[in-house]
Amino acid sequence: MSRTTVVIAFLTAIAVAPALAAGQSTGNETGQGRRVYREQDRATNTTLTATTDREGNTALTLKGGDFTLEKVMASTGDATLRLSQGKDVVTIAINHGGLEVARGQKSARIDPRSDKQEKLDAVRAMLVGSQSVRSFKRLIASLEQRDESEEDGAIALNVLVDGAVVLLLDGDADAPRRLAKRITRKQRGGVRVVRAKRLPGVFVDCIGLYEVALLTAWGQFESCYLESRGYSFWSRDLVAYLCEWEWIIRAEQYIFQFIGCTLIPW
Repeated sequence: MSRTTVVIAFLTAIAVAPALAAGQSTGNETGQGRRVYREQDRATNTTLTATTDREGNTALTLKGGDFTLEKVMASTGDATLRLSQGKDVVTIAINHGGLEVARGQKSARIDPRSDKQEKLDAVRAMLVGSQSVRSFKRLIASLEQRDESEEDGAIALNVLVDGAVVLLLDGDADAPRRLAKRITRKQRGGVRVVRAKRLPGVFVDCIGLYEVALLTAWGQFESCYLESRGYSFWSRDLVAYLCEWEWIIRAEQYIFQFIGCTLIPW
């Protein structure tokens, strides 16, 4: 069975499932009975925090000036993003059936298994003039262009995944593949050896496991994308989009697993 056939089968099967930069300082703390993971990015003057809610979901918050990104994720990879700045609020629901975008009284849904261009154009028009989207795009550009010598925090890497979604909706068709490659640049380039050690019954390197998972997801994405180029002209872009979608869902699941691992009271 070909790689792309596996991807299409994967997306079809899970469609019935329920919907639901640099870390200059990281650490865990306890607040209001919950453990909190925090990263402070001095270069972009943003603070990223993660915790869990009563339903067992992971809740992430990024704050920079008057811009806020709030995100809730389930173990399935379903996630809801809320970008806000002043009165401008954009909500993006990501689930196995597609994307749903809302701003003010307007909303639109995109199904990754069908021709997306017309609906993507409608969503892009909806986001024109959004202050929150503009601020988020500036943040993503800063993280994407960061020098390789600087470290990326774990949550900052996931913010780049969210950036791939927002940039795609804003008309940057190359964003998912470009940012997926950017996220794994150090592991691929051998700048830093990825080590994820499991000492029997004692310790799990949460960050190492997370980086290995993201690197594996990139490898699967790249293989799937390259195979899609061999399809006929009328289907290759759709197949490539399915490859992107599989990567997005996987990456969202992996940050959920990372936060769960990190918040375990060792």
